[in-house]
Amino acid sequence: MAAVETILVAYDDPESGTLARAADLAEALGSALIVTNVAPTDPDDADEAERYGRERLAQARAYLEQRGLSADLVQLAGQPAERIVALAHERDANLIVVGMRKKGFIERLVEGSVAQNVMRRATCDVLAVH
Repeated sequence: MAAVETILVAYDDPESGTLARAADLAEALGSALIVTNVAPTDPDDADEAERYGRERLAQARAYLEQRGLSADLVQLAGQPAERIVALAHERDANLIVVGMRKKGFIERLVEGSVAQNVMRRATCDVLAVH
């Protein structure tokens, strides 16, 4: 089994266990950690999306510092699954950690799932955290 040298975690929900799971893995495996938040590109809400992303990354930094861990924090904009997979490729991530939200049937049908799209597109392992 190949070593997991770099873990990329897509973080946007402070209520999920996604960041904690990625931090646990990074700590146990001695992996580098990259935390990203991807703001959708909606011209009407661009400022709000950017502010939201900065807040999420600040929360991630504070959480990781409490645990004595550090990470590269990367704020992106665009289609989330595409940007997450592209960043993983650019940074040679061995593992992507994404959260799974409980969406209703219609919401999944119309929007799809970022986690599902990441799993379909990624060329490295993907861990979906519920």
